[in-house]
Parts: sequence; structure tokens; C-alpha cells
Amino acid sequence: MKEEVLVLRSEDLDLPEGLVMMEEPEAISLLRGGFFLERSLAEFDERYRQVIPYVVLLEKDRVLLVKRTTKQTEKRLHNLYSIGIGGHIRREDAEDPVEAFRNGMMRELNEEVDADILKLHFIGLINDLSKPVSRVHLGYLYVADAIVRGMKERDLFEWKMVKLEELEEYEEGMENWSKIAMDGLKFHLSQS
Repeated sequence: MKEEVLVLRSEDLDLPEGLVMMEEPEAISLLRGGFFLERSLAEFDERYRQVIPYVVLLEKDRVLLVKRTTKQTEKRLHNLYSIGIGGHIRREDAEDPVEAFRNGMMRELNEEVDADILKLHFIGLINDLSKPVSRVHLGYLYVADAIVRGMKERDLFEWKMVKLEELEEYEEGMENWSKIAMDGLKFHLSQS
């Protein structure tokens, strides 16, 4: 059976590029126009944007930093640092796009990270049009207050907890979404 993932039509998204700050209900309402499409079709077709929850795990003054290994399926992100955990929302998560998004976000976190998620804070959307891989994805950025014990998929990620003030040292080797997410993290911390 072919994997089907949650997508939105690109033409239905009138968004500025970069971090798009908005309230969570407004962002969730966009999902009501979502539907499921074979991932193999969606990965390279810019008419669609695959919905990806992108969760930054924050434990006091430290952030989970991962480096994607070459064993990951998405070759376009190999060996890049990331502060976001997430992945595709699948039809198996639920038939309703909104319910699928919520279920899929928690499934992805549970599959990838050994952590207790204490609270989720929605920040905004990541609308990055700079590279082919990002032009077919739309990020839903969250910051999670968490207790992090490590990664479950150790062959796919190298990981460490990094102090907030040290995070910028890794920025040059980061995937673009993480660079954008750093702005959202700074905003979240300024509001706390």
C-alpha cells in the first residue's frame, strides 16, 4: 500500500515567505482544505504542500539539536542540523485532516523522541520557498516544554541538548527550517 500524506493546495495559500506568525486556530483552519495524496507524487509537485508539524523541544535553558544521518529517507536533508522534530501526516492518523494533524504530530514525536511533552506552544507557519524540498512542504512550528531523555531512532539521528546561547554556533550547518524556527524560538522566549 502506498503512503498517503496530508497536503494543501499551494494556490490556496496566500502567505508571505519565512516565519508566518498567526494564532493556532487560524493555522488549523487551513487544514480543513487538506486532503491525502500519495507521497511519491507530492514530494516533487509544487502544486501541493505537505503539512509537517515541526516541534522544537525545550528543556529549561537547553534545546534538542539533532543531526540527520545518511540513513534517513529524505536525502535532501542528510547531515544537516535540526532543532525541529516532526514528519508527514498520514491517512492512517485519521480521515479528518485536523484530527489527522493532531494525531500525526504526537505519533511523530513518540516515534522519534524519548521525551515527556509537558506543554505545546504554537508559534506560526514555516513557509520557506528557497529550495525544492521546502517548496513542497509547509511547517507548523511549535515549541514544546519537555523532559528529553534522547532519540528513539538512533541510527537516523545524532543528538545532544544544547544551551540556548550555544545554538547559533550550529546555524551554518542547519537546515533552513531550523534557521527560521530559531526566530520563532527567540520570540517564544521573549514572551515567556
